[in-house]
Amino acid sequence: MYESLSPDTSSIRYEETDLSYLKQRPYRFKCGIYLICTQGQSIISTGVQQYTFNEQTELIFLTGSLIQVIQASADFNVRMLLFPKDIFLKAILPIDTPYFNYTHEHPHYHHTADERSQKTWREIVLWMDIAQMLFKDNTLQFRKQQEFNFLQSLLMWLFNTIPEKLAANKQYSRKQMLCHQFMQLIREHSTCEHQVPFYTEQLCITSRYLYEITTQYMNGKTPKQLIDEQLIAEAKVLLNEPQLSVTEIAEQLHFADQSYLSRFFKKNTGISPKEFRLQKLLQ
Repeated sequence: MYESLSPDTSSIRYEETDLSYLKQRPYRFKCGIYLICTQGQSIISTGVQQYTFNEQTELIFLTGSLIQVIQASADFNVRMLLFPKDIFLKAILPIDTPYFNYTHEHPHYHHTADERSQKTWREIVLWMDIAQMLFKDNTLQFRKQQEFNFLQSLLMWLFNTIPEKLAANKQYSRKQMLCHQFMQLIREHSTCEHQVPFYTEQLCITSRYLYEITTQYMNGKTPKQLIDEQLIAEAKVLLNEPQLSVTEIAEQLHFADQSYLSRFFKKNTGISPKEFRLQKLLQ
């Protein structure tokens, strides 16, 4: 049996964890997530993308994301904040959209050895210490106001770290930036937009140019292959929910019907959705 975990939260939660509940299956969070690795190393997947998550690395998904731990060292440990979407939407209002856009495109950041980056890392640890003090239990008076004040202050502080991160990423070409933007769009829209033209329209580029970008920077994979990989990961998340029928999953993923989803799933995984569910039950 998998450890019980809620995909959403009604209040800010602080946890120290090895993310063991994410080692066996992908999980779709509805809330925002901010993680820092304090020890060890893992490979974190968001479906089509994978990130090396080791000591002094941040991962932030402001409006939630699909997350799975592909592998982890025995000493792997993170400090994690989960924050509700409604509080985030209020807290983000006075903050410029470049921060929101940058974080969506670059959710992963590893701190370098220079003093400026190390100072930022030490300050991040202090923010986590404050979160631990405030939100480790539910006995705090004026909790909602404290949550709003804390999250807005944290987001404003993180916004001020962007110049440092941009300087570290200044080597990115226009093609690489477009690749980041495409991967962001896939994370957000793959469940309802399965075809390449939607994404090229959003990026204002041609399908041929997007093909050049992904085959160059995503291990030779085509845009359609990347969309389908993310869609398979989303399907696996839903198939792990026993109360959902395959027909209901097909509807949520905007397939024409159950048979279309089954053919798509088997073509990409080698097994049917029902066989996938049976394998999980036997594990």
